This record gives sequence, C-alpha cells and structure tokens, in this order.
Amino acid sequence: MLRTASVALVIIASAMSLSCDPEWARVGAYDLQGDFVRVFNERSGLQVLVFTRQDCPISNRYAPELNRLHAEFGKRAKFVLVYPDPQADAESIVAHRAEYLLAMPALIDSDHHLVDYSGVRITPEVAVYRNQRRVYRGRIDDRFVAFGKERAAPTTRDLRDVLTAMVAGDDPQPYETEAVGCHIQDLKP
Repeated sequence: MLRTASVALVIIASAMSLSCDPEWARVGAYDLQGDFVRVFNERSGLQVLVFTRQDCPISNRYAPELNRLHAEFGKRAKFVLVYPDPQADAESIVAHRAEYLLAMPALIDSDHHLVDYSGVRITPEVAVYRNQRRVYRGRIDDRFVAFGKERAAPTTRDLRDVLTAMVAGDDPQPYETEAVGCHIQDLKP
C-alpha cells in the first residue's frame, strides 16, 4: 500500500511539474536521428526557425539567401530548418539539405507543434525569437509579390533587418509580415 501511494505521488508530482512548465519549455520537434529536441531553454538567446519544405519552389529559391544570412549571423543566432511535411523523412531531408547546401541543423515537425506555436502558415516563413519571445514572424524578404510573381531583387530584407537590429542590441516590438509560398495547412499531420 505504501509503495502504491509513493508511486502515485511521483506520478502526480511529475504531472504537476509538467503543467507548471512554461509553454516554451515543452515546444520541440524531432531531429534527423529521431530524438525529440526542445527548441527553447533558459539560455536560448537569438533563434531563427526557418520553415521550409522540399517540394516548395519558393522555399528552394531562398536557399542561397538563407545560406548568406546563416554565414553572416550564424555565430550570433541559432538557425534551424523546420520541415513541417509529415511525408518528409530524415533521408529525404539530408538529400534536400545537400542539394541546396543548407548547413543549418534540421528538425522534423510532422505533428506541427512548432507550426502552431510559431503561427507560421507558409513555407518559406521564419519565426525569430530572443529568449523564448517571438519578435518576428513572416517573410525572408519581399522578392516574391505573389506565388509565381517574383521581383528581380527585393526592396525590403525583413529577416536581415530584424537580425541586424537584434545583434546590435535593439529590442524591437514583435511584428509580422505576410510570406508568399506554399501553404502548410495542405500538409495534414
């Protein structure tokens, strides 16, 4: 009887500690080895979640720009590719990253926990966090005006601007822009 009561208390205490954790402490996805990875912790710092998919032509067109941003800001911001397609597996993601020379680590968000937490709806779309607080969600830049309609060069570089400001120590108010690309809602978990 005493052992049963002790086990019950451990279970209740565990459940209470989980429910007391801030939401950000439970947010995560699976790495390419199949292990669950929590995205945030107390020392998360500056993080850039890049939502992408292998079959989205606009996502793939942004690979060179993402590589440039990663090279420029990667020492001060953690970039993570997030694949929300439930059909994506580790092997196909490794091949995709190799094809587009994407050196950033990748997570598989097939159950859309990160999608829901970040509020993204499109690929490519980014969510930028500083210490678990989202400061930006939206497009990488305005090169794509609509699906299939592309400018020769962007007139605003939203992600670069927000990262430049944050690396300089600014603390911008959270804001959003509209991304153009492939809808995530079409991917059923």
